Amino acid sequence: MITNGLAQLRQTSNSISANLDAVNLGFLIDTNPNATSHGSTPQSSCTRSGQLTTVGILIFSLLAATTDRLHAQELDPRLANYDITGQIRFQNPPQAEERRGQLVRAIWKDGLPTTRPSVREQLASSDALAAINPILMSRVDLYTTNVSAMDFLSMTYVAYPQGTTSAPARLAIVHAGHMPEGPDHALEAGLQETIERLLEHRFIVAVMQMPLVSWNQDATGVLPNGTPFEIHQRSVAGHDELFQRLEPTLGGQCLAFFLEPVVQVTNEMLARHLDNSGVLMIGLSGGGWTTHFSAALDRRIVSSIPVAGALPLYARPFSRGSKGDAEQEYAPILGEEDSNNDGVLDRAAGVCSWLEIFALGAVGSSDKQPRRQTQVINFDDSCCFNGPVYLTYRDSLAKRVADIGTGEWQTFVDRTHRSHLISKATLDEVLMPMLNRMTPRP
Repeated sequence: MITNGLAQLRQTSNSISANLDAVNLGFLIDTNPNATSHGSTPQSSCTRSGQLTTVGILIFSLLAATTDRLHAQELDPRLANYDITGQIRFQNPPQAEERRGQLVRAIWKDGLPTTRPSVREQLASSDALAAINPILMSRVDLYTTNVSAMDFLSMTYVAYPQGTTSAPARLAIVHAGHMPEGPDHALEAGLQETIERLLEHRFIVAVMQMPLVSWNQDATGVLPNGTPFEIHQRSVAGHDELFQRLEPTLGGQCLAFFLEPVVQVTNEMLARHLDNSGVLMIGLSGGGWTTHFSAALDRRIVSSIPVAGALPLYARPFSRGSKGDAEQEYAPILGEEDSNNDGVLDRAAGVCSWLEIFALGAVGSSDKQPRRQTQVINFDDSCCFNGPVYLTYRDSLAKRVADIGTGEWQTFVDRTHRSHLISKATLDEVLMPMLNRMTPRP
């Protein structure tokens, strides 16, 4: 596909060059009989202008057509008729809950943490949320999470909407991914618009970042055995360093650095707002990854929208840019194997496959309060988790969750852009219907 694309690009480039040469010759050899030796008449100028406009349109059209061809993605034949049976090892609510419990204990041996963050209420100001329209916020609190008592701190800013909050309380978590450094970038890529949309609809919104990213500056801690540690790099490189240095001691507990802040923030929000309609969570990129995991771990997240956050391991070689950093592909939990040696992973080999995590994000324990997850695929995402590979699991996974009977799982394929972001289409067509369906607990 890449070779063919390059050939098409060369052909287009040659065509553009030929047209440019013809126009240049027209400018150099003035064929207008009314032209004078000192320059062109107005008629000649118009002719040249018309030629230039025509060529400009031609160049734009040819480049646009080439871009369309290069962005066109087709499902690799090796994934045709992919069978997800080996990737999902539960078929009913008890089996699903057993798998969820195994995932929880692989990260926290004593179960889902019940600890809560320390809280500073009503900050005088918040540079972290400076991009948010202040008219929409009545106050901002700061939650500081100490991950597994290892003195590794994660910060969450909680924005309250103007006016009296509705009853039951509407609670949301917005989680960013590997954002560029600097406060001006913390809420880019549609995150600002997402937070503002939720505030407009009277949600209390907890805004979170990944460890070692943006306002999460802490890079030191103390392991349970008393050994101090420090991570020297940031963002993706820092996450890889964290796993490389700490996984031999912590094993799956390394994922707690990413996931425990969400659990503790959920604990705090629900404790403060006993009358609530559950928690809605939406995240982008690494925040989408966190949303997938958090919803799988914690049934209290009743509605979730992971955006451009993950794909099953078997699908990643067939989706450009989709090889993730260490937390994305941690084999003891997420491992898959090729059972028939055909070059395509087809069977779960770790604690919980990605397709099981997707499903657990929607499966509940009771049909009285069904859970929902919509995975957003940015089809032409410039970063990762793009293309048609979702077709290998979309229908089968949705049916499996529906058959279990305690939730709803679906995909939303966003073709409105070619960027790594939460789009207006996602806000309008996914977030709005989901938040409108959130109802009080019976």
